[in-house]
Amino acid sequence: MSSVLQQKLEATSIAAWQARLIVKSAAILADFVKSTREDRLRWQPSIDENSKTRSVLEQVGECIFANERFCQILLGDAPQRPPENWDTFEGAEDAVQKLVESANRLAELVGAMDSAALARDYQTHRGAMPGALAIQFPVRNMTYHMGQINMIQLLYGDTEFHITDEFTSL
Repeated sequence: MSSVLQQKLEATSIAAWQARLIVKSAAILADFVKSTREDRLRWQPSIDENSKTRSVLEQVGECIFANERFCQILLGDAPQRPPENWDTFEGAEDAVQKLVESANRLAELVGAMDSAALARDYQTHRGAMPGALAIQFPVRNMTYHMGQINMIQLLYGDTEFHITDEFTSL
């Protein structure tokens, strides 16, 4: 490891690191969305009438909601209920812009957390959990949906794994 990188890592708090991961996850997810064919952004692949799949834009809507929900949780506000429709976007650019904005708002809150805030319990929709755990959920959620979008791309025949420098850099 380079000494510059080591110094940077030693000077980075857990909260700042997680805030960076939130922003990077949104950027990577945005790249997956932008690399999806336009005619497949609202496609819901299914195998029969029992399928419960969601389109790329519905998944982005759910990620935005999750980011906003965790902002509310960290602020101590009552979280909103999920919307009836996850896809309220004009298209991919609108969805990506709102995703990045939601991640930036959340990252600002997370990055400002001190050790007491990380240790404090927060009431989430999954029960009480310490801040250090709660701030991991948005990244896990966006990462999960990256894979879901990649699967949709594979289902329509796109075999390229759409990664950018954001995916392969710290």
